[in-house]
Amino acid sequence: MERNVIVMIVARNIEAAIGRLGTNPAEVARRAGINPTGVYDILKGKSNSPRLDTIHKIATKGLGLPMSALFEEPSDEELDRELTDTIARMAPDERRRFLNMAQAFLRTEGET
Repeated sequence: MERNVIVMIVARNIEAAIGRLGTNPAEVARRAGINPTGVYDILKGKSNSPRLDTIHKIATKGLGLPMSALFEEPSDEELDRELTDTIARMAPDERRRFLNMAQAFLRTEGET
């Protein structure tokens, strides 16, 4: 698997765990004993190769997870739940725009 894909999976899993815990990146960094910039850079894709010890601290100390949990691709059920939760947090006009975009994406996919 390409390094960028792995970093994207790690970032997605950190973000999902932050959402499940109802916390924020700064708090995760504080718990992990690292600079908040490290967490933000991973989440924003600015860090192309975060150090394993940083990922370990974020996982174990910051999120209370085994490090391996950050490298796992989410199951279809987890993705469905995360998508549903995300849509539920959107304002009604944002949900309409999202639905229009998703429907346009499906139409484009059908053309290929």
